[in-house]
Amino acid sequence: MTTANALWGFPIDDGLHVDARETAERIRSDDGGATRKLSEEAAHLVIRLTHHGLQSYYHRPTEIVPLTSGLKKTADTGIKAIMGAIQLVIKQFFSKRSEEELKELSQYLEQMLWVHPERSEPHLVFHVHAELHERALDLIAQVRSDTNTSLYIDGVIDALCEIVDLSIVNYYHEPTNRVAMGRVSKKTADLGISTAEKGIRKLIDKLLRDLRHAQLVELSYHLESLIHTKD
Repeated sequence: MTTANALWGFPIDDGLHVDARETAERIRSDDGGATRKLSEEAAHLVIRLTHHGLQSYYHRPTEIVPLTSGLKKTADTGIKAIMGAIQLVIKQFFSKRSEEELKELSQYLEQMLWVHPERSEPHLVFHVHAELHERALDLIAQVRSDTNTSLYIDGVIDALCEIVDLSIVNYYHEPTNRVAMGRVSKKTADLGISTAEKGIRKLIDKLLRDLRHAQLVELSYHLESLIHTKD
C-alpha cells in the first residue's frame, strides 16, 4: 500500500526539468510523423535523468563519506558497469516504441516530475509505502542519536535495498509493463536490469557496513533530503 503523500526522489536541474516537460509536450502533440526522432530524444532524456540519479545515489554520498582509494576504484568500476547496462537497456527499450506507446510513457514520466513547494526545486520522484517512509525517518533519527551502529546498520541497509527495489519497479517495470516488448528483447532487458540491481545492492552493503557513526550521521542528512511529503 502506498500513500499519495509519501515520496522519494532526487533533484534535477531546471534545464533538464524544462527539457523533460517540452519533450513530453512534443510527444503528446505528435501525429506519428516524428515518432522515431522523438523516441531518440526520449532515450537521451531518460539517460540524463539516470545520470542525475547517479549523482544523488552514488557520487554525492561518496563525497560526504570519502572512500579509500582502493574501495573507490572498486566502487567506480562497479558503477560504470551498472550504468553501461542501464544505458544499453534504455536505448534498446526506446528504439522500437510506437506513437501510442511513446505517448503513454511520456505521461508516466510527467507524473514523476515534481517541484518542491518550498524550494521551487524540480525533482524526479515516485510514491513509497507509508511504512517504509516512516521506517526511513525513524532510522535516520536513530542514526543521529545512537552511536552503536551495530544495532541498526542492518536496518539501514535493508531500507536502502528496499528503495532500490522500488526504484526498479518505478523506473523499469512500470514503464515496460505499459508497452509491448518481444520475448527476446524483454529477456535481455530484464537480465541487464537484474545485473544492475544486484550490483547496486552489493555496493550498498559494501559501502555502508563499515562506516563510523559520524560518517553515518553525515550521510543521514543527504538521505533525508531525498524523502518528501506532498501536501
